[in-house]
Parts: sequence; structure tokens; C-alpha cells
Amino acid sequence: MLPLSLHIQYEEKVIDLLKHQFSSEIDSNSKLLSHYYYKKKERVYEFDMVQLDEHNQKIKKVFEIKTKKILETNFNSIKNKLQQYRNATKAEVYLVYLENDAQLQIVSLSDLRYNEKEETVPEVTSFLEFCNLLKQRCSGDDAYLRYFFRGHSQKNKKLVPSVYRNNNIKFETLMFHEAVRRNSYEFTTDMSTFDQLVKMQHYELPTRLLDITTNPLVALYFACKEHEDIDGEFFIFSMMEEQIQYYDSDEICILSNLAKCPIESNFTREKERLVYNVQQDKHNFNGGDLNVGDTKKVLCVLPKLNNERIIRQQGAFFVFGMGGKSKKQPAELTDKPTKIIISAKSKKEILSDLQILGINEAVLFPETDKIMKQIKKELSRSSS
Repeated sequence: MLPLSLHIQYEEKVIDLLKHQFSSEIDSNSKLLSHYYYKKKERVYEFDMVQLDEHNQKIKKVFEIKTKKILETNFNSIKNKLQQYRNATKAEVYLVYLENDAQLQIVSLSDLRYNEKEETVPEVTSFLEFCNLLKQRCSGDDAYLRYFFRGHSQKNKKLVPSVYRNNNIKFETLMFHEAVRRNSYEFTTDMSTFDQLVKMQHYELPTRLLDITTNPLVALYFACKEHEDIDGEFFIFSMMEEQIQYYDSDEICILSNLAKCPIESNFTREKERLVYNVQQDKHNFNGGDLNVGDTKKVLCVLPKLNNERIIRQQGAFFVFGMGGKSKKQPAELTDKPTKIIISAKSKKEILSDLQILGINEAVLFPETDKIMKQIKKELSRSSS
């Protein structure tokens, strides 16, 4: 990832090139403004650059600055964002990036296309191969990106949270309320709904959270820890900073409170209930601008580091909204992650290499029973 100073230099370079490009088109009464804030109803947008009309009141053009790499990894997310800008401003919207670090590319939303290449998913057979491939996939000079990881010990397993497996979604609301009712000393009233979901996830109750981590070695451990005779799968999620939320954001609160809504919830019918539940977490929340699109997202969230397991696993989460008119189907990730297959025959050796690096069950699961299990495993191995 680029240092912030280089990130700012890139943006300023593009802005200067944009101003030069459009200088001949703009009369003395019109303006090009960078880092422009625009408010519509309760929502505030920050545009990288805008062109105002001759009265400096109406936005004629909006320019979103990105790098070529992020366009390739997050194309759908960027296009969705540009469409939101157009809906909010009714202006012409453009994506701007540098080709080969020099050539300015300005592409209108209507012309924005990306030919996704059908790449073969690579397979690794050793820890060294994995490290080399990871470096190749995650290296680069893009300050817009942060990487998150997840591992599955069986490949082709769906990237959905546990509440959407085995028909658990039918009982989500019941499970949520029973968990709080029966363990009120654990789920205190000062906890947000998201914090309560995190605790339920910790105790392995199905929730709409999907575990991810900022540490690739942790994800690699989970890709290898079970099913020695089946290939594992390792995922790399390339996330823009603007896609990453904190535990107390309004958007996270909205998605978390879907857990309290009935499975047959129709947004129009249940909006008041959802707004009420969000307001229990955020007393000043104004639900007047809440729309169905706010419930149909998958968001990356950085939680509080308030339990040892999250700290050890360097954990984060995806929070899944609903994918249809009701909660029966989950929302989908906007952009596909990069995948790496972990060969079944290499799992045991990779786990040994991770053990040397201090990545094992006792470290990642610091509960007493897990520590005892790890001691037993180590002693069994040494005596065999």
C-alpha cells in the first residue's frame, strides 16, 4: 500500500491534469473544484472534482479519481458508486485514472466497460509457493486498497454467513432474542446490535456476519486445519478504504438490525420497525432517508478489539444484508475475491510451517480447552 503522501500526490497529479485538459472548455464564469462536498437530503457526498455551471450553483460534471489496479479489482463497486453520483446530481459522471502512470484516461459512466478475464485459479503445494503467490497478488503501489483474507478447508464452499446455511435464516430473529434473553449478563443493554452479533458469532451461534482477517497466515491456517484429503481454498478481498466501515457506523447498524426483523419482512411494510430498532442503538438516527438499497449490501467492518480471540485472529467481518424482497436470500459481494487453491497433500506440511511461525489452534483460540487440545496435539506428535 502506498504511503498517504504518495496517495495524495497521485490524486493531485490527476487533478492538475484534469484542470489542464478542461481549461479550454471552461469559461471564466465556470469553475473546476476539487474535494467538493454535496448534500442531498440527509446524505453527504464528497466528489474528487466537479465542474459547476456558469452560476456556480449546479454541478455539470463529476469526476471520480481511481487507479488502474483498483478499477480491475473493484469494477462493480466503482460503477455502482458512479451511478449513485449520477442519481444524486443528475450530472455527467466520469471515472478518471492514469494509464501507465502518465496518460490521463477519462471515461464516462455510460461508456464504462470492463472485460473480466476468466483466469485459472492457481494451486499451491507448499508454504513457499503460497508466500510467493500472495506477494504477487497483493503487492503494488495502490493506497486505495486494503486486503482481507479468509480460508476454507474445503474448496467450492459458498461465501455466505452461517445464518444463511442449513436454513438457519428461518430462525434468525428467534435465535437472536433467545440468545439475549437467556444470557442477559453477557448481552448488556449498552451493547449495540452489531456488538451483540459479534458475541453470538464468538459463541458459534449462526449470524449474518462472515469472519475475515487482516492476517493472511490466519486465513491460511483455516484453509488447512481440517479435511486433509480435500483441497482447501484461500480468498483475497481487495477493499477500497471507502468500503470499510467501523463498528459504530450507521450502515453497519442498519444491516445488523435486520437480525431482528421477520424473515418475510417487506421493506415498505417493515421500514418503521427497522428504523425503530436502529434508533435503539443510535438515538439520533433519522430514518426518513432510509431506502431499500441500504439493506441490500455486504459491508466490510472493523470491530472493537475487545476480546482475545478477535485480537489474536486479527479479525474483521463482512455484514450481509438481504438479497431479495425478504431476508430469505443474502446480498452478494459486489466484486469477486481472488482465489488460491491449497493442495490437500500440502496441508499437513503448511500447518507445520505455520506452527513455527506461531500460528496454531492455541494461539488463535485462546480459550483454555483449545490450549489444552494444542498441548495434547504437540505431545502426541513428539511421542509418535
